[in-house]
Amino acid sequence: MSLEAVLGVIVALVLNAHFRGRTLVRAAMLIPWAIPTVVSAKIWAWMLNDQFGIINHLLMALGLIDAPLSWTADASLSMWAVIMVDVWKATPFVALLVLAALQMLPSDCYEAAKVDGIHPVRVFFRVTLPLITPALLVAVIFRALDALRVFDVIYVLTSNAASTMTMSIYARQQLVEFQDVGYGSAASTLLFMIIALVTVVYLYLGRRQLGGGS
Repeated sequence: MSLEAVLGVIVALVLNAHFRGRTLVRAAMLIPWAIPTVVSAKIWAWMLNDQFGIINHLLMALGLIDAPLSWTADASLSMWAVIMVDVWKATPFVALLVLAALQMLPSDCYEAAKVDGIHPVRVFFRVTLPLITPALLVAVIFRALDALRVFDVIYVLTSNAASTMTMSIYARQQLVEFQDVGYGSAASTLLFMIIALVTVVYLYLGRRQLGGGS
């Protein structure tokens, strides 16, 4: 989630700049987010395959590794593989929300900063970041909720591997595979309560940060 927020802001800042072909690049940016999660996870599963995956082929061609790696089977690598795929999938969503906020920023603030000779980095942290905080907060909330209930991308990549098992996969395992309806239902209910609690806390903290009162 942190990587997605940082990369999303960087991508949004790049796409907000004026350059030739900006419209085409913006449309291409949305492709990872537009592809269904199961489809994108399956594509990455093929690419990360230790026998015929293109990722291992490229890394070996560059001399970065000596032998193919089992990205989705090795417990020490599977979590990194899941994070990489999830960041690739969700970063465009964060970038889209931040880009929409950047498009609505008043230009007079930047013109005044340019006249005063303020460094662009300082302008970003003192002007841009505070103004896009509401949109960034919304993106973080949605991504936090998705991260808590994530199922499809992990199940397609690593199935029931213990190293990447989430609460959703655990509840499904108890319900479907172990046929423990009571325990599985309790796990699902607990997951719902955790998501609801996180949502309330995020909204409360966000409202206080934005000066909306208690």
